[in-house]
Amino acid sequence: MARAVRDVDGAALFPFDHPWCVRGFLDRAAPRALLLIETELWPNIISMTSCRDVPVLLVSGRLSDQSFPSYRRAAWFLRAAVGRIAAAGMQNETCADRLCALGGRRENVSVTGNIKFDLNLPAMDEASVRALKTECGFPPDARIVLFGSTRPGDEQLAARCWDVLRDRFPDVRLVIAPRHLDRLGEAMAPFQEPLSRRSEGVQTDSSRAPRVFALDTLGELPRFYAMAAVAVIGGSFFSGVGGHNPIEPAAQGVPVILGPDMRSFGDAARVLTDAGGAVQLSCPNELPDALCRLLANSAELTAMGHFARRAMEANRGAIGRTLDLIARTVPGCAGGHDADAIEGG
Repeated sequence: MARAVRDVDGAALFPFDHPWCVRGFLDRAAPRALLLIETELWPNIISMTSCRDVPVLLVSGRLSDQSFPSYRRAAWFLRAAVGRIAAAGMQNETCADRLCALGGRRENVSVTGNIKFDLNLPAMDEASVRALKTECGFPPDARIVLFGSTRPGDEQLAARCWDVLRDRFPDVRLVIAPRHLDRLGEAMAPFQEPLSRRSEGVQTDSSRAPRVFALDTLGELPRFYAMAAVAVIGGSFFSGVGGHNPIEPAAQGVPVILGPDMRSFGDAARVLTDAGGAVQLSCPNELPDALCRLLANSAELTAMGHFARRAMEANRGAIGRTLDLIARTVPGCAGGHDADAIEGG
């Protein structure tokens, strides 16, 4: 995928953090700067790059509640390398303090925010949403409950929720979007009724279309989030994954339900729940009742969607601040940018 990106000069696997591997990598790449994203604190590549007078930057830096204790135990080993980071733009003040505790120099550490909040999504106005519903065989007034990026266990939970929602809310349709399409059969197995698939093409008769729908194509989840009444984030209800990105639905003004394990997107989860744009549950068994409560209260759903969108807008700007940090740190790097022209991912 990296090689397919336009204007990329080269793409390679990150080197194993051993001096021999790092030396060969740097000889071939001859970088002007090294940007490490989030939590890539590899001591050999940081130290050896810095020793070549090449600035090392940590951007959208993150040290989570779960990972920081391990890093802190290894602080004696990391301190010299972390001290060589020329500039670190961290996601929040807590992460900034944690990097300093590992040896980061306070004068080189700042808070620039989380670049994921700057996600640029395809515009979906009401007409586009209606058209997408029609393609999928959904009535124009159907309310969509979307389980996004589901992992093992999530589909069984969705089926349990559907058993509760099916008769109580006749206008509701259920969309399941598995994270990995190679397990589509496994993902659909819990549903004991007909279902339709996005790959089958346009549905011509909404009156006969199944109410359960599988999104089995790549790259369309953001568009589908735009037509959801509520989004349930997969990978967050059972341990082992740490949740998936809640920013995509929130940026579309869609209320979000999170499971108890959102450690991979902890900052975004906190921002959304604090703003009232998301609800985080303490266990999977709470999900059916939570969905029923929200679907029965359209005013609350509308308010949550508004709060979610507002929270995303309030946290935008990290890309611009990061580009400014790079321009100030990397010799010969021109300033000036158009952050809105950069697509987040």
